[in-house]
Order: sequence, then structure tokens, then C-alpha cells
Amino acid sequence: MKAIKNIIFDLGGVILNLNVPKTRAELESIGINNIVNKTGHHYEYSFFYDFEIGKISEEEFLDALLQLSSKNPSYDAIKKAWNAMILDMPKARIAFIESLKDKYNLYLLSNTNAIHQKYFLDEFEVANGFKFNDLFVKAYYSHEVGIRKPDEGIFSFLLSDSKLRADESIFIDDSIDNVKAAEKLDIHTFHVKDYNLLSGFASKIL
Repeated sequence: MKAIKNIIFDLGGVILNLNVPKTRAELESIGINNIVNKTGHHYEYSFFYDFEIGKISEEEFLDALLQLSSKNPSYDAIKKAWNAMILDMPKARIAFIESLKDKYNLYLLSNTNAIHQKYFLDEFEVANGFKFNDLFVKAYYSHEVGIRKPDEGIFSFLLSDSKLRADESIFIDDSIDNVKAAEKLDIHTFHVKDYNLLSGFASKIL
């Protein structure tokens, strides 16, 4: 790993703890059911993915969820349920990332949306006293870029936009599909399992 100059972090499942079933339960409590398909890993409706690439607005997303509800909840209630999956960013992970800044160029590459982004950015700043994006040279969010992982295009865009060499970069994600997509572009990868960012990745990179 001596050739590595750039580290590209995923967010959810790597830095940020998530509990997706919590959002499903909260949505069900306001009459919005069956948002995932039979696999349990993908959303049933395309508007979820459209929101992640900025194809639809926040209002359009909330309205699409409202149309699925049997209880006519407010937008605020829907947003609260949608954000329920977002938990914390442990201090130890943040400290670990900060410890890498003198040795590596750090980047973020996250599939997210405008509602979640505002929530976790605000929560982070309150908890830590500085802006989350300041941890990185640049943060890339799918809804701002217009592409989402595992589309290889988002990796190509990041490499080109930040003028990085794939063979000098390592990408860290908890999704094996995203990891495989990065590997197709010859980016080094580390697959995070069970939030083992510190014990697993630290032993590999340091």
C-alpha cells in the first residue's frame, strides 16, 4: 500500500452508523408500507433512486411518499421518518480520519439525498464544532453529481474531477457491488464488514 496517495471513503456503513429498518418502521407507522422489494435490499419504487441522483426535488420526493400513505401525514412527519435511519458518527472514526489527513488526500463518495445530507451535516456540526466536509479535500454526493454507485461513471467522474490516478487511490465501502465497480477502474479497494473501519482498514493502510 506504499503507492497509495488518495483515500476515498463511503459514508453510510463506514463513517456513519445506519439503521435502515428503523426508517421502514417509522414510515409504516404513518401508513407508508412495502417500500422495499422482495430482495429486501432495493427500493420498490424508482423515485427513491431518482432522488439520490437529484432527478427529482425534495418536494417531489415527499409528495411521492405521501401518495403511498394511507394516513395523510405531514411533510415534516415523512421527513422525520425518512431520517430515522441516520444514527451517529462515532468520535473514534472521526479521529481516525483526521489522523490520516497529513499522509493522504481524503475524499468522500456517498449515495445520499438532499434530506439526509442536510440532517447529517447539521447533526455533525452541532456534535463536533466543525463542518463534516472539512474532513476531506472534496466530498462527492450522488444527488449533486447526478450519478450513484455502483455506476462506474461516478468513479470516473471523481478521478477526473480531482485529477487522481486510480492506482494511487483506495476506495472504502461496505457494499460489495460498489467495491467491485471501483475495481473495474483499477482503484484499490477495502470492503468494510461490520463497521470494522478502524481495526480492518487501519491495519492495512498504516
